[in-house]
Amino acid sequence: MIAIVDYGMGNLASVQKALAHLHYEAQITSDPKIIEAATGVILPGVGAFAPAMSALRAKSLDRAVLEAAWSGKPLLGICLGMQLLFDGSEEGEPCEGLGLIPGRVVKFPEDMGLKVPQMGWNNLEDVKGTLLSEGDYVYFVHSYYCCPDNEADAAAYTTYGIKYVCAVERDNIFATQFHPEKSGEAGLVILGKFARRTAL
Repeated sequence: MIAIVDYGMGNLASVQKALAHLHYEAQITSDPKIIEAATGVILPGVGAFAPAMSALRAKSLDRAVLEAAWSGKPLLGICLGMQLLFDGSEEGEPCEGLGLIPGRVVKFPEDMGLKVPQMGWNNLEDVKGTLLSEGDYVYFVHSYYCCPDNEADAAAYTTYGIKYVCAVERDNIFATQFHPEKSGEAGLVILGKFARRTAL
């Protein structure tokens, strides 16, 4: 069973529905014990960094996610969920993230001549991640992007005014800035590859 972490800031039903379409059981939960018992964990998220971290901490879900990652369990962060895996963000008040991926979350430059948030479809470039394929066309909605300290953690890039890291992979940890659950067939393939990892 895959646990979808519910901390009040995510597009949870869409993720669960996509996994059900792929014939994988997934439970939306805010119970650390269920997360501990799961074979894989998905951390989704929509909204702002600091309130999201506060919500995770209020329910001890930060610890549950960290322990899942440290145990070697497959962990997938989606959108804000990807950003929360980093050390911190320049969005809003200073706030530490989960620190599973060294690096920071920064805002798109104001002078790049494109609307922010980035909202729409874009292609993946320079793909190295095992869940992804070069040229996958996927759906983004975000104003901030992740800057990993280690280039080896970058699983894919995309270009929106600037070229930036839009997916990371480190051992059992995977994350995408885009929404695979909203990315049609390409997104289902990505979720399916992750879900198969949880059954190994």
